[in-house]
Amino acid sequence: MTSHYEALQQQQETRNETAINFIQMAHFLIAVFANLTTYVAPVAPYRASIPFLGMLVVSLAARVGFWLYLRHRPPYLSARKYWVSLFDMIAFTVPPALLLVEHAMPILFLQVYVICNLSVLIALSGLRYSVHLVLLTGSAGFLAHSALFILPGTPDLRLSVLCVSTVTLGSITACTAYAVATLIRIHREAAVKDQLARFLPAELVDQVALRPELLQRRTERRPATVIFADVRGFTRMSEDMEPERVVEFLNEFLEEMTQAIMLHRGMLDKYVGDAVMGVFGVPFHAEDHAQRALRAALDMQQRLKRLNERLVQRGLPELSIGIGLHTGELLIGAVGSSRRLDYTVIGDTVNVASRIEGLTRSYPVEILLSDSTRSLLDDAVPLYRVATVEVRNRREPLVIWSPDAPRSPHGTPAPGVSTSVTTPILSPQS
Repeated sequence: MTSHYEALQQQQETRNETAINFIQMAHFLIAVFANLTTYVAPVAPYRASIPFLGMLVVSLAARVGFWLYLRHRPPYLSARKYWVSLFDMIAFTVPPALLLVEHAMPILFLQVYVICNLSVLIALSGLRYSVHLVLLTGSAGFLAHSALFILPGTPDLRLSVLCVSTVTLGSITACTAYAVATLIRIHREAAVKDQLARFLPAELVDQVALRPELLQRRTERRPATVIFADVRGFTRMSEDMEPERVVEFLNEFLEEMTQAIMLHRGMLDKYVGDAVMGVFGVPFHAEDHAQRALRAALDMQQRLKRLNERLVQRGLPELSIGIGLHTGELLIGAVGSSRRLDYTVIGDTVNVASRIEGLTRSYPVEILLSDSTRSLLDDAVPLYRVATVEVRNRREPLVIWSPDAPRSPHGTPAPGVSTSVTTPILSPQS
């Protein structure tokens, strides 16, 4: 999450740096033009000197060069904003120092001029998304202003200048730093929530955002219900379709299945080709995770019916689906490297849920669930016992159930699964 936010911040910081550079270019261009007119056609007591004009031209040229540099889209450098800010501080304080030495302007006017320039410089530093840089710019500006006007002045003037510069520059620095810190916090939270919203329901996003430790690289054991939903025969269907249509087709299906998971407060774990995997009971424990998983499966059926109606209207083939549910203990947490983490679940429960979903190809039903899931359900939805099967890599056979009413005897077991007890579909459980 942090890397995603940092990437967004760096992009925005680079765009803001370009905007700052345009403002500085305009500032120095106006300053060069205004002072050049006083040199060519003096109409006031003040006349710009050649050294002063030279400083302004150099500052303008440097800004034009930096604009050309930014046009080539250079890689992001975290230290760049500090070097540019240092140049700005020099460009905004050295010319007034020369005016002070030349006694070209009244000292009071120079004080106001420098304070205004430094205030703008501090405000612009806030666009670089760094509280430290704002504080550094404010401190450097205060010291530069003090060096310009306190040392050569009288004791009375020193005190008044110190009060004015402290209140003005200090207030602007504090307000800008607070605004930047608030903006960074808001943007970081928004980036985190945007990422979390991709696989968590809305009501859980705020809770996880308040408890970021959930996304640290650690795991914990948790009872939960895993659901797999997969399109039957999608590979065969995609062979006769253009790649763009396949992606559009798949996205439409996954969108409906994802909505069903998240609507019932499940966590979207991942997409595996044309299959979607969800988990109920995480990241926060919920006693009714099995019931919510079953309701999500039934919702998937209804959404698929509506989707098929739209597909038929567009002249496309209808979809059929297989859904598998299994409840058990699994590990949940952020798994991965220091550079990339996935908040996911692992364990045998996931594998069994996937195998149960595969069994839907061998029975005349769309939804299959294990006995461990059935044991946690109430009587709101009638369930039909389908068969007792042996699943690969498991010692104990599984009794599988379905909310779908029986239509015909079951067919041949799927690969990797053998039927140890031939049990026909029975009547609904009581």
